Amino acid sequence: MSLLALAYPRISDKDYQWIQEFREENDELYHGRIEPHFTLVFPVFNQRPETFIEEIKTRSSNHRRIEFAIRCAVMEKDAFTPYWHVLMVPDEGYSHIVKLHDDLYSGKLAEELRMDLPFIPHIGIGNSIEQWTCKELVDQINHLDLEIKGTINEINVVEYHEEYVETLEKIKLPPNR
Repeated sequence: MSLLALAYPRISDKDYQWIQEFREENDELYHGRIEPHFTLVFPVFNQRPETFIEEIKTRSSNHRRIEFAIRCAVMEKDAFTPYWHVLMVPDEGYSHIVKLHDDLYSGKLAEELRMDLPFIPHIGIGNSIEQWTCKELVDQINHLDLEIKGTINEINVVEYHEEYVETLEKIKLPPNR
């Protein structure tokens, strides 16, 4: 069991359907286990849920809702497994998501931050142990006239178990001024 902070984006039904259909075909690791999301805090194993929730509330309190637009995909090699991943990365909203991520890791979670891995805000939509499969998927997506616009309205503190994800708390982000 681990604790994470996730943002399930608010996107159109059409975009959600496209992502889920793509994931059904290409995301053998996570489709059916977890909804499309941005990971803001990666798995933490040594915190009590109450402490973790309070820290996420405290560190996110100065942040507002984040509007984003995704227009491309990239691929990345998993640092821990033989898998490659297909990631949808936002053009707009990128810096706001990075700043939120950095703030969440600035206090009690600072020692949990993986300094050896760069943080790239993304929604994971595919994976394969074959790098060329992921490259073909990325090229396929990037040849579409794709634009997925949405907002991050809240942070979900979740407990991740081997087969499922359980939301422990939803932390609303205030509207933009």
